[in-house]
Amino acid sequence: MNEPTSVAPQPGQPGKRAAALSHALDAACFAFFALSLCVPSGYSYGSTALALLALAGSVAARPKGLARRETLVLVGLMLVLGLLWSLSFDRWFSAAGWGYGAKYALAALSLWYLSKSGVRLPAIVWGLALGCAGALAIAVYQAGVLKMPRVTGFTNAIQYGGIAMYLGFATLSLAVLGRWSKSRAAALGLLGACGVFASFLSDSRGSWVVIPLLIAAIWLMAWLNGYKRLASLAAAAMLMLGLIVAVPAYQKLEQRSTEAAREVSQYLQDPQKYAVTSVGQRLEQWRLAIHLIEQRPFSGWGLAGYPAAKKQMVDQGLAHPSVMEYGHAHNEILDMWVKRGLPGLILLLAFYAVPAAIFWPTPRRLARADAAHRPRLLALRAAATLLPLAYFGFGWTQVFFAHNSGNMFYIFSLAVLWGGICRLEARAPASAQS
Repeated sequence: MNEPTSVAPQPGQPGKRAAALSHALDAACFAFFALSLCVPSGYSYGSTALALLALAGSVAARPKGLARRETLVLVGLMLVLGLLWSLSFDRWFSAAGWGYGAKYALAALSLWYLSKSGVRLPAIVWGLALGCAGALAIAVYQAGVLKMPRVTGFTNAIQYGGIAMYLGFATLSLAVLGRWSKSRAAALGLLGACGVFASFLSDSRGSWVVIPLLIAAIWLMAWLNGYKRLASLAAAAMLMLGLIVAVPAYQKLEQRSTEAAREVSQYLQDPQKYAVTSVGQRLEQWRLAIHLIEQRPFSGWGLAGYPAAKKQMVDQGLAHPSVMEYGHAHNEILDMWVKRGLPGLILLLAFYAVPAAIFWPTPRRLARADAAHRPRLLALRAAATLLPLAYFGFGWTQVFFAHNSGNMFYIFSLAVLWGGICRLEARAPASAQS
């Protein structure tokens, strides 16, 4: 796999030490994706190694030069969001959430360091691809050997299904846009399909609904950058793969879709009776969250105030007792708004929109790589853009950031993917640097 050579060590950096650190960082980035779903807390091993290596590199290697503006924006956004998760908004001096703040700070440091050192493309591509294979291996074992009704991996079914879906589509976008050899493209396409199929086995309907959004985004990114024939081929290939993957899980898909429609109808007819169903629980949580947001739209209720307000409404007979089973609103936007008010909502939306805007491929950005590597840069930027888009879609039926897996996978994926983009763009033509 051809790619630009590594960024040369800066003056004052020992060459062997910098080279060893660079290879260790690549291994950590590869492990982060490859192990994310196939071992318990798999995303923790690569991210921990990455954070430690970034700390060591900041002391021992100290890359020179000014950081890119986009890097500073991403780092600043991570630090602000880490602070946001750390505050309860009703117990300002509580330290209960500072663990999340520390993780976000380490991810921000990793992103800054990787933007300087870069990440080799194969570490990202094959890390994502083997992450799909690992996800399917666990899914087949749990479904076929353990006879589990829903595949959960080593987290819960919804988190597992969402992350597997992203891994699958990120790998598929790399396969169809990167202009690899036929054998590599076929291998990546097959492995990407493994991730999508693993998501189907989880019965996570919230991950299925993002499929049209992700396919449309991949098509649009290729089309707007002049790859019109490739855009059509990519959309057709993904639809075909989706059908192939969906056929073995057709009965499950039909059953879950019919069940969802029935539960919506039941809840609308008798909310108090059917608020205990899967869909009814979500609808009841949304109704309650919207009611509380109307009372405190700017300040929110806080982490302690929100469950207390829910309990009061349950005691008054205004909400079903089942809403107390969950500490979140089953919708990322409503959950943030009801707990942390309008400022929190704005920051959450920025956490989706800003990375998507920075990663989105444009002709000017693709021109930062030499002509031979522009399809690879398009593919990598597309895979990176799918991350915030997928999380935005997942968030409509699940609060992904209420779980450690959701936070860790998102923030360290941002770091790794941005490091890969910066490396591919490291040898920009002089005209593209102006």
